[in-house]
Amino acid sequence: MKILYVILLLVCVATIQIQAQSYTDYIDSSFTYIEKGELSAAEQALLKALRTEPGNPGNVFLLSNLGTIQRQMGKNREALQSYNNALMMAPQSTTLLANRAALWAEIDSLQQAKDDYTRILQIDDKNEDAIYRRGLISLECGDTTASRLDFEWLLSINPQSADARIGMATLLKHRGYYLAAIELYTQVLRANPNLGTLYLNRAEAYYYNKQYNKADDDIATALYLSPQDPLVYVMRGKLKIARFDKEGAQKDFDKAIELGFDANVIEDILHGEK
Repeated sequence: MKILYVILLLVCVATIQIQAQSYTDYIDSSFTYIEKGELSAAEQALLKALRTEPGNPGNVFLLSNLGTIQRQMGKNREALQSYNNALMMAPQSTTLLANRAALWAEIDSLQQAKDDYTRILQIDDKNEDAIYRRGLISLECGDTTASRLDFEWLLSINPQSADARIGMATLLKHRGYYLAAIELYTQVLRANPNLGTLYLNRAEAYYYNKQYNKADDDIATALYLSPQDPLVYVMRGKLKIARFDKEGAQKDFDKAIELGFDANVIEDILHGEK
């Protein structure tokens, strides 16, 4: 009987060791799969790790990684649940809040994204990325006052902030102050000459100010730097429409749709609604 007890005890110890080892192995496997670009396998490895030791405090990091992997896979509902579960364990984590806010924004739940950025700022009132992104959301929602206050706040924290200048330029462009917007974009481009999105944004300001040749130059640079960005082709198509080249514009719009741009928005542009 004593021998049987010892054998059972050894089996239990061995089982515990295997389980503990499996938890670590699953985590290590997830990193290996991520490096190989095998996101589905990485997701399954993390899920197995979570099931192996559901009470492990380190699961907050696993859930964060899991949410990001699921987000990259387009599994937004699952990603949101993973972030929510992680935040139940670490409600003051600004990283988790920022990840969830970015997901909310991607699925057009802008108020929820704004709420998460506000929570971040309640924890860390100098978080520059949260201030900038909340300002952009306010602008997208039409609240130009809140947007301006955030961008001004960001400038007061960091007078050299490129994001603050980009935000202010976007706000000025939205309100029709195109020359002032162009100047701010130009300031940022002096320090960041390889950012295609900046040339694209300045091209749009030139376009609305009817400076089509300068817009052409910026679009050419943006296309060189970001050849897979559908917005570049949309902007170039708009320029061609302004010059009555509808056939050339249609080719650019078709390319934008091929790269993932919404065909319904293209229809609005062609019918002069945007």
